[in-house]
Amino acid sequence: MGSERTGNRTSSRVLRGWIILTAGLSVFLGPVSLVHAAAPPDWVNGPSKKYPAAIYLTGVGYADTRQAAEDRAYAAISKIFAAEIDSKTQEWEKYLQTDAKGRTEDSRQINIEQATKVSTKKVLENVTIAETWLDESKAIYYVLAVMDRQHAASALRDRITSLDLKVKELLKQAKQGDRKLQTVRALHSAVANLLLREAYNTELRVVNSTGKGSETGVSLAAVNQDLREYLAKNFKIMVEVTGTNSEPIRNAIVEGLNRQGLPVVSAGLTPSDFQPDLLVKGAVTLEPVQMPAGGPPRTHFVRWAASFDLTDEASQQVIGSVARQGREGHLTVQEAEARALRTAEQEVSDDVGRQIAEFIYGKEEQ
Repeated sequence: MGSERTGNRTSSRVLRGWIILTAGLSVFLGPVSLVHAAAPPDWVNGPSKKYPAAIYLTGVGYADTRQAAEDRAYAAISKIFAAEIDSKTQEWEKYLQTDAKGRTEDSRQINIEQATKVSTKKVLENVTIAETWLDESKAIYYVLAVMDRQHAASALRDRITSLDLKVKELLKQAKQGDRKLQTVRALHSAVANLLLREAYNTELRVVNSTGKGSETGVSLAAVNQDLREYLAKNFKIMVEVTGTNSEPIRNAIVEGLNRQGLPVVSAGLTPSDFQPDLLVKGAVTLEPVQMPAGGPPRTHFVRWAASFDLTDEASQQVIGSVARQGREGHLTVQEAEARALRTAEQEVSDDVGRQIAEFIYGKEEQ
């Protein structure tokens, strides 16, 4: 049930992204002639003879303003692609799963949504507003948006070919790399580009009247598995937390790293037992806040403060740091402390996970 709900949430976000991305695209187009004919064009109530389905993808929008009708026409075409993307989302999530038992959820959703956003923007560049008709009796604008299948398919094949070449070079770099980070970053980038290729290829199947895409001999699932296995065998990340709340804070940090697909060594080991690659070390403190007289009645506040260093043990360089603090309140001291601890866990784990992921994987290209 959990994975089904996750898939539905991701799919709905992807779908909303497609629709939102279409809004306002028509402002980049030149003027389109407005037809004032009494009888509606054929495309208002059915297929267009001028733009047959075998050659064009079409979408019709109508509204009481021309701009809104154009946006809806774009959205009508985007929905054709979104339906296919939506059906592939759970498959991509399955490809990107790791041994973290679902804890890579956040990272997977971000990657998938980013890939679909990029591919959507590119494919919708091939949409144009072909015709506009005004129903003067009802003051309703009708707009026909069209996409030339052959032209769009050619553009998508070019992008897929470019990605195939890029992935081939990245896998070569990963194989020949003599440094851990070089190998990991090449594999991670290959996974991101293969995911983008999957999105383009899904759109190509929609655009192509035969429903065929462009096959590849490189598996997204296989490359992602190679990345995870390499990380598990070659990277040792250690998390040390001191203080009275060390266990829940450490667990939160470990889960945050797992969400980024990064493994962490078991608790209880110390740097003297082996040489870690990265060390996360710090503490979170909680203390009651003495409120001045006249403050909120019967409300207790607890302040939390977190301080962590992220160290590359090979060079002994601090690659990142976390210094955060906050305050939570409640009617009881116990609940105020519990709220402060939960907030600290969330903020620290997110920050640590992001900084280490950027160091290991390299910053994502936007």
